[in-house]
Amino acid sequence: MMGIYSCYDDDSTLGRKDIAKISISADRDTLTTSFGEELVVDHLKVEQSGKELPLTYEWAYGDLSIASGTIKPYPIKDTLHVVSTDPELKYAFRKLGTFGLRLKVDNGETTEFKYFVLQIDTEFSEGITMLSKDSNGKGRLSFMKTLTREEISAGKVPYFQTDIMEVCNPNMEMKDVTDMIQHKGRLMVSSGSDTRIYNMDSRSFSIEMATSFAERFPDASIERFIGISSQDNMHVYSSNRRAYVYEANLDELLALDAFADLDVDAGVPYNKPAFVNYENSTFYIASTSKYIVTSGSNFVNLDIIQTCFIGTNLYIFATLKDNPSKMYIGRTSTSSFAVPSTAYKLEYEPDGEVCLDRNSVMVGVKDLTCVYYTYKNAIYRYKPFEKLPTQPVITVPAGMEIKSLSLDPDQDNLYVGVYEKDSPETLKGSLYIYDTENSRLVESYKNIGEEPVMVIYKERM
Repeated sequence: MMGIYSCYDDDSTLGRKDIAKISISADRDTLTTSFGEELVVDHLKVEQSGKELPLTYEWAYGDLSIASGTIKPYPIKDTLHVVSTDPELKYAFRKLGTFGLRLKVDNGETTEFKYFVLQIDTEFSEGITMLSKDSNGKGRLSFMKTLTREEISAGKVPYFQTDIMEVCNPNMEMKDVTDMIQHKGRLMVSSGSDTRIYNMDSRSFSIEMATSFAERFPDASIERFIGISSQDNMHVYSSNRRAYVYEANLDELLALDAFADLDVDAGVPYNKPAFVNYENSTFYIASTSKYIVTSGSNFVNLDIIQTCFIGTNLYIFATLKDNPSKMYIGRTSTSSFAVPSTAYKLEYEPDGEVCLDRNSVMVGVKDLTCVYYTYKNAIYRYKPFEKLPTQPVITVPAGMEIKSLSLDPDQDNLYVGVYEKDSPETLKGSLYIYDTENSRLVESYKNIGEEPVMVIYKERM
């Protein structure tokens, strides 16, 4: 075998043969197309060294092979589906998701492969989504697609499409909407009086499940999504002071034994499904379906005003029961709700008004270790363990009222949903986006919905 190989690879006068090697180059390795639309790949450069031999082509795709969120060196697993044998790919894919695409080029002497990440989307796969409601609580979904590099190069401009429900679910109306969240490939919208969760495919906005649980839980009224448990179930808060669990894949609302006799006044979104009872100054989190972890008497000396996660740490904002004029800010964890040490708490006498109450909406920014929160139609920025700020960092234009506060997945942008009640426009809801690092306005989108309920960045799944 060694002798044969040496003779085959020898380019000297003794008869070594030059092998015509193939090289494939492309200006991008990620390709994006829409479901059912023809994808054309004609930007490749295929070259041969030495003599030019006839080339054969094979385009095939399969599921991506990923470990720990990283694409493996051989990026395709399972069966390959051959879709073309032409030099240029022209094919309409009819599966949604992210796949590995392989080009195989052969000249009879050598074979070369080129791999791409192939994203097959709908026009609604990724972008900013606003849930808003009219005066009767009827829900509206507005969506602005995140443009691909190719679309930006072609001169396309992003815009909000405000009739998503009419386009994607023409025969369905969302009633009394209260909250919205994305979990993996599901987008969920809660309904209060209906005790219903509109459960849709996040890639298409198609509502696939929308069971009303009002008959089973007549006193329930779902107000907010709180967090995902270790069992991958969604915990929700109901206005009847109860915590429930929604199994998104089964479309089931459950009352856990752990919460059977538990009264809660609020949930703390979104790191873990934690709940609080203001009267007892007690925190709870379900450890199993039958047992809870509780803070017990650790904080009974406090009147809790608000709580917020920064990463996995839970921050408590309160006053002292025996001295209501004194502020308390402490940091604990949901593993034990331990009493904070001196290094992780602050007690002080405020000089003026405390710009925080139970109507405030708080969001924690992990990388910047800060909290943005609302108070009296302005937004404040708190940094542990300083005193609460007395001046806002963000004020919205006159006549507009802040209705929602949220973050994008990377926590780089702060989404502020505002409502201009006296606007002459039909749609009176707008979105202002701020940089979380410096609180500066990044972009604004006017009149894209009704009264904002929640704004999220819907990720590609």
